[in-house]
Amino acid sequence: MGLLSNLLLPGRLRTGPTVVVPAKTKPEAILEIVRLADPQAELDGADVLAAATRIHDGVELTPDLQKKLGLDGEEKLWAHRVVAERPLPVDYYDKLLAAGLAYRLGGYCLCEGSADDPAEDVELEYVVYLPAVEESDLTPALEKILGTEEDAAEVPEGDTLDDTSANAAEAPEGDTLSEAPSNAADAADGADSAIEGASPEAAATEPEGAVTEAGDESSAVKADAGDETDDASKAASVDDAGDSADADADADDDAGEVDQDQAAPAAARTSRWSSDGVYEAAGFRVSVTPVHRFPAAVAGLMPYATEVVRIAVSATDELDGDARMLEPGNVALALGTALDGPVVDHWGFQVFEPADLLPPRSV
Repeated sequence: MGLLSNLLLPGRLRTGPTVVVPAKTKPEAILEIVRLADPQAELDGADVLAAATRIHDGVELTPDLQKKLGLDGEEKLWAHRVVAERPLPVDYYDKLLAAGLAYRLGGYCLCEGSADDPAEDVELEYVVYLPAVEESDLTPALEKILGTEEDAAEVPEGDTLDDTSANAAEAPEGDTLSEAPSNAADAADGADSAIEGASPEAAATEPEGAVTEAGDESSAVKADAGDETDDASKAASVDDAGDSADADADADDDAGEVDQDQAAPAAARTSRWSSDGVYEAAGFRVSVTPVHRFPAAVAGLMPYATEVVRIAVSATDELDGDARMLEPGNVALALGTALDGPVVDHWGFQVFEPADLLPPRSV
């Protein structure tokens, strides 16, 4: 390396993207990893070419060079510059390639003076790519993987149905039913009292017709009282029947309301898809988007595709440690297996098994 290159090297490494790793790695080992991102990657001397991007052979960072890069440390480090040689087919592909390589080599990605650990990326997601897919085709697979989370509809105890039964059982306090027989009995008692209260002299002096008339009047009063009782009973029966019919109708209405209340949650559970193509369940978010630009790994598997469907899986809950990679990654792997589509990680590297989800230092 010439003097000028040595002078410019710190600036070039700091600008990045640069992969900084704790061990010297052979070009063949780098090529094997990079082919997960671009199946057409190849060696060019000691460099690796992948999708119009050159990954330079490693340069050992001396303590002085580490200080200039803000990487003070006692351990040895090697740096691989990642340089785009022409306009890239995917936005920021060189930076994603560097970050994905650093993740798999247990290192850091140095870009614009900032050294970042890809394993600590807060927006990790794993993506399944398909030529075409409908939500109706995805739903069974998602329900099988994430579960249905049945929400039981709870009917309030003793409110609707119990009140209805109580209303139907209680007879209305009608005036006709209680007062009419009482009035009729009072009228009959009054007539008997009038007859019994007549003095013997009056009874003796009164002609027989008078007694007969009094008896007739008493009989007439009792008859009238009986008629009123019958009428009251009939009216009570009619009112009672009407109240029973109303109570039955109320019971039917209340039962209908309960059925509707039970049906409402079921109707709400018929679809977990939002209007913008997002499915959320069991702490995961699955978004479906048609795209025209996709990673080189996908382009190599679908060489004639101009548009594909991007199905991204991410966690909605905050996860720690290896769970941040394993849990959404396993969902994506299961979905890719069910739908026969390739799975790539956050940086566009293809994932085949759970072990591929973790960096080497965590395996």
